[in-house]
Amino acid sequence: MAFYRCTACGVVNRIVAGRDQPSCARCRCALDTSAMPQSVDAAALVSAILSSPAPVLVDFTAPGARCSCLDEVASAHAGELLCLRVDPASEPAATDSYRVNRTPTLVLFSDGCEVARLHATQPPGEISRWLSATGA
Repeated sequence: MAFYRCTACGVVNRIVAGRDQPSCARCRCALDTSAMPQSVDAAALVSAILSSPAPVLVDFTAPGARCSCLDEVASAHAGELLCLRVDPASEPAATDSYRVNRTPTLVLFSDGCEVARLHATQPPGEISRWLSATGA
């Protein structure tokens, strides 16, 4: 079983492995199964954290400061982990709500609750080890 968030309506979908082109159960749009991090606003962030059956990794980083290491991590954990991005300048409510005081900050959520957080840029291997240590 794999999990992917619909970019059109935000619903997290459970997908059986091997389907050719899965579509969203709600809006029927084709699902992006690349697992690349999706940029979200504060409302979509809360919805994903509370509704996802899979762990959610959130990258609080300004768009100009993003590195591709999270893309590699997302690809390595495709279907097992939702990766979302929040721009702290555009979404100060989300930044305040989750007590993000500096960027970059990665926050891991499971079952609607924060599980762990990591500050500063790390290589993909370190992020994957951190995820494994948290049980994600």
